[in-house]
Amino acid sequence: MSKQSNAEESARNYSDLRSHERVAIEIAVNMESENNFFAGITDNISEGGVFVATLMPPPRGSVIEMNLTLPGLDRAFSVRGVVCWIRDLEASIEGAPPGCGIRWMEMSRDALLAIHRFVQHRDTILFDVDDL
Repeated sequence: MSKQSNAEESARNYSDLRSHERVAIEIAVNMESENNFFAGITDNISEGGVFVATLMPPPRGSVIEMNLTLPGLDRAFSVRGVVCWIRDLEASIEGAPPGCGIRWMEMSRDALLAIHRFVQHRDTILFDVDDL
């Protein structure tokens, strides 16, 4: 199976599991796990989690903490999440960078409300699997 076919199959399988609308967002984030520090750039966000593009993602199952500052807001929100899946460099293609999908585990009500408002005021990411 080709590299592109693997990426297409992963995108199809994961998109079936999503229960929240996601929107594009590009902001630098620093993530901390119990023993390590990771840096990346968000690619998309939803009320359920975030994808962080990075060449060296935390391992699957890692609990991470990050400060998230949404565009237009002056304050950062401290959030916790768990790495649910990883797209490594070999599986990445144009438009689908390497990185990790993080499911939110813990955040303040204010953080969740800010993400909700951000998602509602942005265009949802839609893609045709045939275009991958």
